Amino acid sequence: MIGNSVIRFEDERLLTGGGRYTTDHGAPGQAHAVFLRSPHAHADIAAIDSAAARALPGVLGVFANADLKADGVTFLPSGVGARAAEQPNRDGTMMADPSLSVLATGRVRHVGEPVAIVVAETAALARDAAEAVVVDYDVLPAVAETGGALDDGAPELWPEAPGNLIFDCGAGDEAAVEAAIGSAAHVVTLDIVNNRLAVGFMEPRAALGEYDPAEDAFALVVGCQSVHGIARSLAQVLNAEPGSVRVISPDVGGGFGGRSVLYPEYPALLWAARKLGRPVKWSGGRDEEFQVTTQARDSLLTGTLALDETGRMLALKIEGVASFGARHAGNGPFSTVRNMERMLSSAYDIPALWLGMRGVFANMTPVSSYRGVGRFECNYTIERLIDAAAAKTGLDRIELRRINAFDKDDLPRETAIGTLYDSGDYDGNMDAALRESDWQGFPARRAESEARGRLRGIALCNYIEGAGGATGEYGRVGVAPDGSVTIAAGCVDQGQGHETVLRQVVAEELGIDIGAIDVDETDTGLIADGVGTNASRSMVRAGKAVADAAQALVEQGRETAARLLQAEPRTVTYGDGHYAVEGTDRRVSLFEVARSEADGLFAEIRHHDETATFPTGTHVCEVEIDPDTGRVSIERFVAIDDVGRAVNPMIVHGQSHGGIAQGVGQALMEHVRFDPETGQLLTGSFMDYAMPRADDLPMLETVLRDCPSPFTPHGIKGAGEGGTTGAPAAVINAILDALRPLGVTHIDMPATPEAVWRAIRNASR
Repeated sequence: MIGNSVIRFEDERLLTGGGRYTTDHGAPGQAHAVFLRSPHAHADIAAIDSAAARALPGVLGVFANADLKADGVTFLPSGVGARAAEQPNRDGTMMADPSLSVLATGRVRHVGEPVAIVVAETAALARDAAEAVVVDYDVLPAVAETGGALDDGAPELWPEAPGNLIFDCGAGDEAAVEAAIGSAAHVVTLDIVNNRLAVGFMEPRAALGEYDPAEDAFALVVGCQSVHGIARSLAQVLNAEPGSVRVISPDVGGGFGGRSVLYPEYPALLWAARKLGRPVKWSGGRDEEFQVTTQARDSLLTGTLALDETGRMLALKIEGVASFGARHAGNGPFSTVRNMERMLSSAYDIPALWLGMRGVFANMTPVSSYRGVGRFECNYTIERLIDAAAAKTGLDRIELRRINAFDKDDLPRETAIGTLYDSGDYDGNMDAALRESDWQGFPARRAESEARGRLRGIALCNYIEGAGGATGEYGRVGVAPDGSVTIAAGCVDQGQGHETVLRQVVAEELGIDIGAIDVDETDTGLIADGVGTNASRSMVRAGKAVADAAQALVEQGRETAARLLQAEPRTVTYGDGHYAVEGTDRRVSLFEVARSEADGLFAEIRHHDETATFPTGTHVCEVEIDPDTGRVSIERFVAIDDVGRAVNPMIVHGQSHGGIAQGVGQALMEHVRFDPETGQLLTGSFMDYAMPRADDLPMLETVLRDCPSPFTPHGIKGAGEGGTTGAPAAVINAILDALRPLGVTHIDMPATPEAVWRAIRNASR
């Protein structure tokens, strides 16, 4: 089963309208909630008058944070207390950790921050009531730009973060890097802007909260990336007993990191359900998504690359500042800096490395993890630096990459910063990318474009991304007496195809028909434990967990099989779905063994592994530019992906396509913008915020070149984030290759037609 492009089991249901997303769920007698949100980016709340709203027909309640606090609701977990020691400041202190109330208390710090929850018989009535609530705000100065948050005199958001500084940390050998830069034959420095992104789920966030007074238990239906993590955090915030919160995640329309967060709406809904004695449902709109769902990227980096006279890299330094918006959300600071540190070397064997990062608060939507977090930042910076170094020195840009890439025969090995890379054939990936993209034929294509008055450019970029995330995961396999096979894992599917690939792993381990296997819904009431889905970890961790559970189940049935076969257990082997006695033709099926047990066979595993895996690849992008309008057309995009071993190649290609589309979106069009002084969101809908569509992309050409990891049983390395990690550098470098003959040497993302046109005009002056 592993390695076959099995058609996804979930597709018929999802593509024919049979999916059940959060908003499709309801409960008898449910009420509806709307959140009253701040229209200001920074203001003190002087008073809230909800009398008129409460008096409206059908309104069940208008509640502020004081009401929740009176019932024991505590602060939202920031994650800092548990993790700050792994990322201390340079002076040894811990990062800033303000207390985060569920609803705004005293002050609001970004547009859209929830101030109150309004509950009514219908959503329309709740919206009308929210409009009737009068809030008296004392508006404060705001800062809504990453570069200005640390300026002297900038408005401060939190007393716990003087000067808006969250952290100031470093990693690597700064002295060695400075020495190498000082003695290098060639030094290249670039200032890099990583534009802020909206997550852009297909399915806007929603939730349904219920409370059972007889059991003193809560239940939340919500699309998320970790049902157990959300459940534990909810119990903490609600001051409830551990295990008293059940979380069910049905079909989910996209995650990308943004659904890993415990948003304030979730505990507020559960509290309201308990307060009112009725289920309470909230369905967010697109306007709320843009205002309050966590955003991504948003950093200003300076990269410096030192090389000797032959092009051998001597040192890399990346320093910068990253904005995390108005408050902590999810694990944004930790994921960003930890992954930048781990993958600072990218695909290249660089002997001296230094990373210096500062994090800031600003009056903008909070930032958390997003597909490729931390990997992208380093990969984009170094790939831009390599092409800049080639242009400055006259060295060949492909050869620069070849002589510095890790040698596959030297892996596994540690980078200069101590990350253990497992496997990868970087040179082979580049060969395949050059061949598949017809790199040799590019001069002729460029000449043809020039004859039509167009500019043409091409670029090759390598990528590496770390997979695995948290070290543990839960897996369960059961074979019932009636022959039904069920599997469960702690990972949560948001469209990746878990229902199919988990079946493939278990079918391979047990040697049974894949059609005989069912996958349990992601529900803490059905699945005993779990970490969740992020960091390209599902097959690395959950795949191993269900594989181990399948092997444990086989072991569990061995003695029963021996009894049925009238043999000693040590003589019984297993394969192709049957137990057999060595040297004989006597055998019995797994299902017969399960039928002979009152409860069938059942095994669960809590897998734990400290090692990470590192998927790699190479992207080639070819663009054509209209110099009169600045419009960039991607003519060809080739991706060579090494995911260790693809469980389902078709699904891996799909993951690559989606990731590339997101990377192209960042490179060419996506950018969340705020007014820098008022903090008002300027890109609050898809009328203002551009997302890539089918006609923005060519037919993407994806090729798998598996280089199995020695750290996982099936060689699996993960496949979720290569596209977003590698594509932006390939696109921007291809644009610069097209523009360099005109004297353009730099352009920031997004390279919109206006930005490209302006770069051409400025270079020609």
